[in-house]
Amino acid sequence: MRFIISIWAAGLFIGLMLGGITTAAFAEGRLQVTVTAVTDGDSFRAGTLRLRLFGLDAPERKQSCTTASGQSYRCGQQAKDWLRAHAGPGQRLSCDLLDVDRYRRLIVRCYKEGVEINQALVRAGWAVAYTRYSKTYVTAEQQARDQQAGLWQGPFLRPEDWRKQHRQKN
Repeated sequence: MRFIISIWAAGLFIGLMLGGITTAAFAEGRLQVTVTAVTDGDSFRAGTLRLRLFGLDAPERKQSCTTASGQSYRCGQQAKDWLRAHAGPGQRLSCDLLDVDRYRRLIVRCYKEGVEINQALVRAGWAVAYTRYSKTYVTAEQQARDQQAGLWQGPFLRPEDWRKQHRQKN
């Protein structure tokens, strides 16, 4: 088992180095990354690294939601567009490395010019607090709900529930 963990750690270290991250930043748990692609509303790439924003869940790319007037819109695309506008390709982020998930994505809390991207995304209403993993963004979610921002402009399925429904159909 130690051998497997050692190989995994070495692979992660090499991947971080290839992604342009310094060993000093990695040792501190703080990564300086340049975004190369936004995958969806809660994940992005920095070179070969795949990163997932901690504590929140954004709609899936194919997910649709409804406005207060009953109009359907592509809320998954809207969430992705928000993240791209605030932390898109070419932009430099400072991220705290918190964990690695089962898909080998780095779980991160990221900042751009002192603004925490995770919290801003939830506060803008394009992601919900992922309370299964953390209660960190519950207040930001309540603020978005109170302002009817983003997803909160009308009825929607929480991303986790949407994924469950669509897995059963496949």
